[in-house]
Amino acid sequence: MTKRIDTPAFHRNSSYIVDVLKPEFRSKGGNILEIASGSGQHALVFANTFSEHIFWPSDLNMDHLHSIEAWRQDAVLNNLRPPFELDVSNKNWGIGDVDRPPDGLDAIININMVHISPIEAAKNLFWGAGQYLGKLGKLILYGPFMKNGQHTAPSNAAFDDHLRHNNPSWGIRDIKEVSTFANSNKLFLDRLVPMPSNNFMLIFRRSK
Repeated sequence: MTKRIDTPAFHRNSSYIVDVLKPEFRSKGGNILEIASGSGQHALVFANTFSEHIFWPSDLNMDHLHSIEAWRQDAVLNNLRPPFELDVSNKNWGIGDVDRPPDGLDAIININMVHISPIEAAKNLFWGAGQYLGKLGKLILYGPFMKNGQHTAPSNAAFDDHLRHNNPSWGIRDIKEVSTFANSNKLFLDRLVPMPSNNFMLIFRRSK
């Protein structure tokens, strides 16, 4: 039997994330890609909460992919598609291929990835959003971020030091920096929502 992963962070932040998403997912229908879905628990809640949308979970880690599928099989939600392998650092996302989400996505969601991956992954995340979002599509990020080059809490500064010590290519990114990646791909920061535990949700939309 495939082991489901249960992450403590999911239980701490899931309800807050859903509350922010509610006004974003008011329209009927649509395809939503989640990148770096991790355990799959967020995808499960999203699909259950926003039942008129189709959710496509993805990840690079095989243990995560197996966990997502285990949660999905237990839930039996018609709008939650099987997970697929996606390496955001590779520009071949396979969007539009068989068993992959179609082009013209309504949203891309990415939770707690940008700070635990190389900066090239963040750049490619925005590149993919620019390529595959529909005209009214949005890219939604959640995680710790700096504001104007400053950490928002001492605990975030300590966490950032820990990340960079373990992997110099990782680290908490600045909102201004990721916004430049967005602008380079014809996206702009529309909503900046402070979240519990010194996190933020960033919602980017297509530039008009």
